[in-house]
Formats: sequence, C-alpha cells, structure tokens
Amino acid sequence: MLVDPYDAGSMLAPAFAAHGVAAVMVGSTPEIPRGEAVSFDPATFTCLLPWCDNVDTTVAMLRGHGVGTVIAGSERGVILADRLSEVLGCPGNGTRLSDARRDKFRMLEEVGRRGIRVPRQIQSDSLDTLVAWVDATGHWPAVIKPRRSKGSDGVRLCASKEAAADAFHALHGRTDRLGCCNDTVLAQQFLRGREYVVDTVSRDGRHRLAALWAYGKPEPDFATVGLLATKQLLSPHGPLADTLFDFAVQVLDALEIRHGAGHCEVIIDQDGPALVEIGARLHGGPPAHLMCRAAIGTSQLDLLVQSCLDPTGFLDGVARRSEMDGGAAMALLRDTGLKGEIESLPSAQRVVWNARHDSAPAPVVGLATLIHPDPCVVAADLEIVIGTISCEIITRREAIAAVVPDWRLLLQRSRCNRAFGGPVWYLAALDVQPELSPLLLIAHRSGRLAGVLPLVWDGTHEIARFPTMLSDYNDLVVADGDMAAARRLMTAARTRFPGLELACVRADSDCARAASGAPSFADKRFICPFADLSSGYDRWLASRKPDFRRRLAQTLRRAERSGIRAGRFDPDCKGAIDPTGIFRELQRERFGESSLFLRDPTAQAFVERALPELVREDSAVLFGLWAEEQLIGLNICMTGADSLGYWNAGFLAEFAAFSPGTLMIEAGLRQACAMGLAEFDFLRGREAYKMNWCTGQREIGRLT
Repeated sequence: MLVDPYDAGSMLAPAFAAHGVAAVMVGSTPEIPRGEAVSFDPATFTCLLPWCDNVDTTVAMLRGHGVGTVIAGSERGVILADRLSEVLGCPGNGTRLSDARRDKFRMLEEVGRRGIRVPRQIQSDSLDTLVAWVDATGHWPAVIKPRRSKGSDGVRLCASKEAAADAFHALHGRTDRLGCCNDTVLAQQFLRGREYVVDTVSRDGRHRLAALWAYGKPEPDFATVGLLATKQLLSPHGPLADTLFDFAVQVLDALEIRHGAGHCEVIIDQDGPALVEIGARLHGGPPAHLMCRAAIGTSQLDLLVQSCLDPTGFLDGVARRSEMDGGAAMALLRDTGLKGEIESLPSAQRVVWNARHDSAPAPVVGLATLIHPDPCVVAADLEIVIGTISCEIITRREAIAAVVPDWRLLLQRSRCNRAFGGPVWYLAALDVQPELSPLLLIAHRSGRLAGVLPLVWDGTHEIARFPTMLSDYNDLVVADGDMAAARRLMTAARTRFPGLELACVRADSDCARAASGAPSFADKRFICPFADLSSGYDRWLASRKPDFRRRLAQTLRRAERSGIRAGRFDPDCKGAIDPTGIFRELQRERFGESSLFLRDPTAQAFVERALPELVREDSAVLFGLWAEEQLIGLNICMTGADSLGYWNAGFLAEFAAFSPGTLMIEAGLRQACAMGLAEFDFLRGREAYKMNWCTGQREIGRLT
C-alpha cells in the first residue's frame, strides 16, 4: 500500500507491477494536491481508497485488500504511513518519532541529543525572541524557515533584523504547501559549506547506500538560500562517500528509521558534516531515479522495491555499493535562450522544456539530464546548462577594440598559436578584406572574458568562417583545459550560423575537442610535419639519420668558414628593421613574381598590416641570415603555446649554395629549445625537405 504516491513515489506502483505485485493507494488528504502529483497515474493501482479521517475505517479496508507493506510515497504521507504500518503490524518505523521525522525542529533536537552535529536553532511564535537569540549567539546571517515545509518553501537567509522580520511575517500563521500551519517559526545557524544528499534504503535496521548527490546552489542570499540549481551524482566509493554514509546511518538510527527509503541532506564545512534535515521517503522526483538507473544501473527506488519483495537478497547485499563509471548530473533550466544548444551537448541525455501557460517568466523552464563516460564532459556541459557562461556576438569594430586587451591576456593562457589566434591577425584580415564583416563570438564567465571565436561573415558565400586562409592553425581561444567555455562557443556558433565553415583546424584543437564525438575532416586536408624537441636539441639531433646529421654539420661548417651566420633578431633592434619590406624583397629574390605575397595584393597587404605588430608583441619571431653584416635571408616563425611555427622565409638567390633555409631552420630549432619550447612546427605542407627534420606529423582540415 502506498500513501500519497506523488513525486518519485509515482514510480512505485509500476515498479511493483513489473514484479507481479499489485498496489493500493491511500491519500492523506481529501483531494490529490495539485503540483505534487504531476506524474501520478490512477491506472497503475488496483484500488484507490477514498480518503477517510477515521484511521480504523482505512485499516479495515486495507486488511480487506490483504495489504502487507505500507510505504510513504511522498513527504506528505510519512506520518500516516507510520501509523498505518504500526496498526497493521507491517514492517515500519513506528509512531514514537513520527513527528520528529517531519518537524525540522524536533528532528534536529532528537538527533542532536545523540551527539550528532546539527546547527543551533530555536523556534518561537515571537519575532523578538528569534532576533534576540540570533543576536545573543552571533549567528547572523541566520536561516528562517517553516518547521514542516518541503523543499525550499519559505526558507530565507537573513543578514539583518529587517530581513528576519520580513521572513517571519511571511511565515507566521500561514499554511505551507503541505497544509501545515506555521504556528511557530524556526531560526537556525547558517552553515556555509557544500551540501550533499545521501540516499538510503533500510530493512530491519540495516542500511544500504543507494546513491550520493552533491547539490549545486546559487550564492546564498535572502531568497536563494534554499534554491536548487543542480544535482550531481557522486561515486559511492572513497573517503567522502564513507564519511557521508556513516553520518547518515547515525541519523537514521537516531530517528529510528529502520525500514524504507531515506534521504539525508548534509552540509560539510570546515568542522565536518552537519545535518540539514532527513526525509523518511524517496529522494526527489522521477528524473533523479531514471538518471540513476541510466548511470549506475539501479536506483533508490529499485532497492526499495527489492527490500520489500526480496528482503533476504536485499540484506545479503547491504554492504554492496554500485559502480559508477563516468559522470551524471541534472540541472534546472532557467534560460529558454539555450534551447537547441543544450540538446547538442555531448552529455545531454534528456532535455525537457516546460510548456508556457502565461506570459509571466517562469523561475524554472525545464530540466536537463546529463550523462557521459567522461566526468569532465559532464562538468563542462553543466556549466553551460546552468548559464554560468554567457555568449554574445560582436559585429562592430569599436566593440572589438574594447575586448582586445582581455583577448591578449586570455591568449597567453590558451593552447592557441599566439599569432594565428590573436587580435592582430584577426583585425588585419578584416582591414584588407572589406567584403568581410566582423562576427566575433565571445564568452564570459562571471563577467570575465572566458573565450573568443574569431569568425567573420563572408557575404559572398553566405558563410561564417575564420578570417583568412593564411593561418595554418585556426582555433577558438580559451584558457587551457576550459572545455566549458570552448563548448559554449562551439554550440552557440553551430546553432546560430547554419553556414559555419571551420577550416585549417587541428584534430587536437579546442574547436575539435569541444565538438560532440571524435572530430572528422571534410574536403582537402593538409599535413603539418613537426620536430619534437621535448628532450632537447641533442636528443632530437641524435634521432635523425646519420646522412642528415653529416650534411647538416657540413653546411654549418661551410657557413662558418664563409662568415655566414644565422640567428634571431635581437629584440632591442626590432625597431631598426622593416620586416615587411625585407620579407617582400627576399620573397621576390627566392620565388620571383610567383610568390603569393607578391602576386596577391590581399596577401601582400595582410603581411604589411600584421607583421610589424606581430613582431613587436613577440607573436612572430624573426630569424635572419647574415653574410658578414649583410642580411641575406629572413625566416618568420609564429609563436605557439609550446612551439615555434615555420611560417615563411626568403633569401638572396646568390647565396643559395650555402643552403640558407637549412641554416635558418637550424637556428630556429636551437632557439625553440633555448625558449623551453617542445616543438618546432613546419606548419602546412609535406615538402620533402621538411621531412628530414621532422619526427612526426599532424593533419589539419575543415571540420564537418
């Protein structure tokens, strides 16, 4: 028999029916309360007994139906379930402490008498008495709440006497959502810590851990102290799980909860665990139990059914705990603007949006369930779902200028190439391509810049894309490891720009890692060879073929004998050179008019616009080749997070016999090692000369 089978209790009758056991429903109120019984289905019961204020009459009807088990299906039904099970002689928790299992003041008093840590508290029908107690104990801010309410109903955090007065007058003498009159009001010490929930199922006084949860809540203030934002399923193994379960068992024993489901809410602060409250019933609503089943294969509800139908099997497994691989969480949705983005997240298992019944904004607009084999994916997606990371599109140049300083700072914390991913590159591309429009997608976390996706709108092809094909590695810009910001940018871009085209992207880029599933490339792809320098120059050199080492040594000796040397431009002398002019002349010497940077006015204008500033900010590193005092070659490398990238070079044709490219590359490798970088990257192109230097290669392409 189920008393008030609402909330998660609405799943009990079908669960018993799956085992061939029929259920009878008894209500503790004349009518089924609206709002609590959203999932309640009368068809799942063999009998719905009419409400009766005479318990003896109800007991007689139950005996006629052969009822052998009584379960409280919701908070509302706890006291009646205790009374009926006691009269019927069914396994139950008795009536001696029934009221303490519902009344929060009595609950904490009873538990505290057993030496279990609880917040200090007082109840009174006098505001002056409550305020005087808070003043005397120094417990501002204090929690003001009803004694028998459910969830966050009427719970307020009060930092002043005025706030306490508002909370008191809103509660005193009023009836709460469960129909209880607040003849007195409860004031409690506020404990600042992480809040957890321990789901248990008990049989004959032996307790089994069903699930552990961590609550996510907004920063507590007057109206939000009791509000729930997220529930995250935790591993049932480890020191935290042991601490929480051991504490919950003490509370269960103190309140004589020997049978059935319980969920114990616990705060852990610097002084350890303390009880918030405990419910002698199933935890939450159906979504929590469905998520548990999907994540760990069972739920508190399933264990409760087993404890009733197979008590021996249940007790044999009391010490057993479920295994949890991966992560699982659920979140209350508060922003309809995230529709479409949340559904595309890799961990989004189920997303439900509430129907709108009026024009007033609803505090909760839906529920998302997130499950994924990688807990880090769930953690990142959870940030997006709860709206921690906001996203906006900037289309005006003056607005972009305001972002640039923070963009530069974020770039230094990212995995991006400092040149290709920076504002200089982006703005120069816009300057030389007037047909493109800015489409800068930015993400903020708590008011601070968390991500940049540097796109432009190409009206000719009606696509959003990266600004120039002169970049070998395109990517979004986020702090290293910040998958939440990366995924927020990618989901926003894919949702808002159906024509999105992301080309020249590495498979290990944040763009690719933020997408759902393994990255895949379309159309033409490019190979980017690289030299691994993580073990230093000498180890790298030793890994090369003997013939290559011999030729390199000969080239270096010949250059030295001829007074030719390669090295980095002294940073203090950068202002004395015109890198664009030198680059243009050396390109003409090496390639003639076939050079891209001579035949293409846009490419030439881009270099002239971007290169000087890239050099000034060290995003581009220049390597020169000198014959005595004459500059005969120039190599431009782009600085990566842990690499130098060989972007382009030129030299005087008359010195070709000295292998200028070899000399400048060798100088670049030595400089990369001196800078503590792990890689010299030859960027796009699988030319034969590159392969002699390289220890590996990677692929870039257009993300599908």
